Amino acid sequence: MLRNYLKTTGRSLLRNRNYALINLTGLTLGLGVAIVLFWIVRFEYSFDRYHANADRLYRLIAVDKFGEKGTSVPQGVIKALNEQVPGVEVAANAYGYGSKGLRVGQAIFNVKHLFFAPPRFLEMIDVDWVKGSPQQSLSQPYQVVLDEPTARRFFNTDDPLGKTIRFNNQIDLVVSGIIRKAPVNSEFQFQVLASRETLKRIEHEYTNEEYWGGGDSMHHGYVVLKPGVSPSAVEATLKQLARQHQKYSALTGFELLPITEVHRNTETDPDPFNYVIPQWMLNTLAAIGLFLVIIACINFVNLATVQAVQRSREIAVRKVLGSSRKQLMVQFFGETAFLVFAAIGLGSLLATQLIRYADQLLNTQVAQSTVWDAGAIGFLLVLGIVVTFLAGLYPALVLSGFQPVKVLRGRFYIPRPRGVSLRSSLVVTQFVMAQVLVICTLIGSKQIRYFYETDLGFDKKAIVTVTMPDKGNGVLRERFRQQLLQHPEVKDVAFALTTPSSNHNWWWRSVHHRNLPNGEYQFRVQYVDTNYFHFFKIPLIAGRSWTRADTNTVAVINEKAARDLGYPNPEKAVGEQINLDGNQPFTVMGVVKDYHSQSLRSSIVPHVFLYADWNFQQASIRIDARQQPKALQHIEQHWKALFPNYYFEANFLDQDIRAFYDDERKLTNFLTLFAAVGILIGSLGLFGLVSFVVTQRTKEIGVRKVLGATVASIVSLLSLDFLKLVLVAFAIAAPIGWYAMSRFLEEYTYKIAIEWWVFALAGGLAGLIALLTVSFQSVKAALTNPVTSLRSE
Repeated sequence: MLRNYLKTTGRSLLRNRNYALINLTGLTLGLGVAIVLFWIVRFEYSFDRYHANADRLYRLIAVDKFGEKGTSVPQGVIKALNEQVPGVEVAANAYGYGSKGLRVGQAIFNVKHLFFAPPRFLEMIDVDWVKGSPQQSLSQPYQVVLDEPTARRFFNTDDPLGKTIRFNNQIDLVVSGIIRKAPVNSEFQFQVLASRETLKRIEHEYTNEEYWGGGDSMHHGYVVLKPGVSPSAVEATLKQLARQHQKYSALTGFELLPITEVHRNTETDPDPFNYVIPQWMLNTLAAIGLFLVIIACINFVNLATVQAVQRSREIAVRKVLGSSRKQLMVQFFGETAFLVFAAIGLGSLLATQLIRYADQLLNTQVAQSTVWDAGAIGFLLVLGIVVTFLAGLYPALVLSGFQPVKVLRGRFYIPRPRGVSLRSSLVVTQFVMAQVLVICTLIGSKQIRYFYETDLGFDKKAIVTVTMPDKGNGVLRERFRQQLLQHPEVKDVAFALTTPSSNHNWWWRSVHHRNLPNGEYQFRVQYVDTNYFHFFKIPLIAGRSWTRADTNTVAVINEKAARDLGYPNPEKAVGEQINLDGNQPFTVMGVVKDYHSQSLRSSIVPHVFLYADWNFQQASIRIDARQQPKALQHIEQHWKALFPNYYFEANFLDQDIRAFYDDERKLTNFLTLFAAVGILIGSLGLFGLVSFVVTQRTKEIGVRKVLGATVASIVSLLSLDFLKLVLVAFAIAAPIGWYAMSRFLEEYTYKIAIEWWVFALAGGLAGLIALLTVSFQSVKAALTNPVTSLRSE
């Protein structure tokens, strides 16, 4: 019996090979992309689940009295957790420190961050030690641990123990341990990990283990709770402790974020340890994968039902010869399963090729992970069974339910519930999903263009930025400026803590003034030189900027800060006194126009600008864009001459700003791909349906041509019904797309308006593709000689 089923399946697919090929292609595309999306979503949800303490390990999120959340965890909090909070097994911290250069011999290496941590931190997470141990390798000053790839990169050997690394031209670190490279789905990508005792030697404020105030957003705290302890109980205790330290700290409490959710947390500052992917993006990818599977299943059902008429006599004869309905259903499910699992096989090959480009199209590192494992095989089996059931159930019920007498008498028909055929409903559903994807793609692309083209309030063109390793050395700084300005390719130079818009190095301080809520609020502090506003073409709208003579007692603020201080008219703010942190009075001598200092997701924040030549960490250099290579050569030459022990890296400001929106840009790329796949799958199904309709109406077309019908009238006759379905699909897709993108745009303070032409373009595109698909077969049928058409009947 099984052999008979296989033979029949093979003959049926061969006899209906055009439909089988269309089905196979549609399923392969839909399932192939769905497999890629499964790999991505599974990978992003797998972060740090491999730790033995994963269910009890949390990251501390600080909450201040202004309601803002941050990642800075003072050392006093860690000490209190270990000594005063019941239910805590162990707490520790890890500090990401900007490394300006690691010298090994004569070579200088760049590592994004060097991390400092105590031994107990390496006992909280799962780390595979090749040589050394936490207590042996991280308990003493000047010890450093490397992962295997970094050890080979630095020393070209697998045994670098005892060798030294010069850190930031300050201290020598001795290699005391080697660990294996962290799994790619780990938050803790530690290439270079130094002991916390070393941090105390280079940043003396960290010798105080009791402090609750201040801190750095790169200073993250972690805690392992005892089994059965509720995080809320620890949070309540921390809130009480924070209340006791309000004299020294603006923090009012801490939240415990499960380590398995850290990778998807976007509520705090950018993560120094790893990239972060928003939860909404994973939800979007999962929904798109489901859409594509449903579209592919609809294709299958549509084409299977149109074959029903062609196979009706075969089924009738089989029933007359004794086949039961159950046997016929098994037969049809077998044919479906054959196609589905063949499509899964081909889709898996397609997915294996596509996953290589996932890292380029989306902010993910899934291509560096193992995608083929038992879980992936299990997913494919479940996917195959579900798709076989969804795609094969209706055709099996319809085909096996034919009544032989009616079929053989030529009275066969498929009933239309309430006058609407299943095929029409499925075509509409397909094109609804495809058009929703097109609408989302168009609006997403428009929002990205808005990000790139919006005036940020300062001039960002042709600006190169480099770090200043010796940030407080005014002699070297001025020498660097004067040397660069000797070259006509360099137009101007300015120094500051950072550029006007940056995704890191945000400094916040409490500003005290009588007009602020409760007398104080947090303003962002930017340290700038006297040329900063002129360099970036930030207009001064009230008062004046400073000269070197009055830099220690005066400040410049932006319009937002003036409004927050109670002065809608900026002129009124000039001369007002503000106090930073309750002990540093400054007089406002000028107000500059607002500009966007963060991404356009956020509103403009109040700024205080101070002249502080001890903290000019970055040089901004405006160059002649037509002479870019020569200008970069001059910058590198002079920088390396002044800072030979540091790693040189130049960046373009406009590219750094574009990087703010990498998530959105890459998601839009993905949406474009998915929309194209959805339209293609829908077009394949439409092509098959039109082929069937043309075959069924061959005689009618021939008669119409004999009676004088033109090619245009026949094409119109065959196309009109299908275009009506696309129009109905558009009427349904437009409000769905509008709602989805309205919710998406709610995440942004600055955003585009959703305009009518986006929907018109999406509908027109879908209609054009459908018309081209339908017209191909319609024109072919209309041009056929009527004699041939009538003879074929």
